[in-house]
Amino acid sequence: MKYFKLGLLAIVAAFAVGCSNEGPLFLIWEKGKLGYADVSGKTVIAPAFEQSGPFNEGLAVVVKDGKVGFIDKSGKVVVAPVYQNAGKFSEGLATVVKEGLTGYIDKRGTLVIAPHWDHAAPFADGLAVVVKDGKFGFIDKSGKVVIAAQFDLAAPFSEGLALVVKDNLGGFIDKSGKVVIPLTYSYATPFSEGLALVQKDGANYFIDKSEKKPFEPKFDSAEPFSGGVALIGVQNKIGYINAKGEIVVAPTFEYARSFKEGLAVAIQDGKVGFINPKGDFVIKPQFENAEDFSGGLALVMMGANYGYVNAQGKVVWQRSPSELPILESAANLENSREPAAP
Repeated sequence: MKYFKLGLLAIVAAFAVGCSNEGPLFLIWEKGKLGYADVSGKTVIAPAFEQSGPFNEGLAVVVKDGKVGFIDKSGKVVVAPVYQNAGKFSEGLATVVKEGLTGYIDKRGTLVIAPHWDHAAPFADGLAVVVKDGKFGFIDKSGKVVIAAQFDLAAPFSEGLALVVKDNLGGFIDKSGKVVIPLTYSYATPFSEGLALVQKDGANYFIDKSEKKPFEPKFDSAEPFSGGVALIGVQNKIGYINAKGEIVVAPTFEYARSFKEGLAVAIQDGKVGFINPKGDFVIKPQFENAEDFSGGLALVMMGANYGYVNAQGKVVWQRSPSELPILESAANLENSREPAAP
């Protein structure tokens, strides 16, 4: 049995949770409509939308009569649905699409960066990835190009550096556009917790921001650090290491994922549960599939139903997927106008 972050479960999870200072709201559904519930499973906004996205910075994308706008946490429309598409709010701005081009609005719905770009990503560290004529660059919040569109791929800034790709090789630039880690890697991930996973000459290892190895790799594959540990693969088994490269959970799992909010998806005897950083199951394997924890809940598949569980493993809400609206096109709300990351 194989488990992937794909299909209907992942599409729902992509829009399931949005956090703000007022607490997260989670996507729920009933009779072909989408709404929102709080962490206890209590309905906060009754299911009334054919398509909707997660709350970010207090607002969520919704579709009405084929046009995209935003609602607040009371369900009130605060940005009229006049756009072809839109992305999440980040650092006070959100991408919107009009006549096939992407710009940015503020939370009042004011267009602050006119639609000009073929694709664009949310702001991160004060800059946003934009795409024009197939090339990736960066703009600031005034819309000024600060790093010319010159890369084949680019990821948002993370921890002061951005991963960029030219001629199928990746490296890192700073906010002035200066290459600080040469583009020599066949694979790389953005920096997370001070380290980036890279590949060169078929070998996978981590580097710090001075391009030094903090430890010698003793794994076949790995994922970025999250919560102080990184997932590793050794001879088709999964375990975890700490920032010193020491094994903290032996590679014994058939399948597992990186830690989110202190818990990680893992499989035992064909069922999915959640482990703690010691490798112990704290939510016993009982699900057919599951997504990562976010905002205090995780979306899981229980038999024929989908639902949310809290960190204690208690089911707080569940419903049949037969009551879901068609979400494949809804996925475009969040993803279609964002440039692909390396």
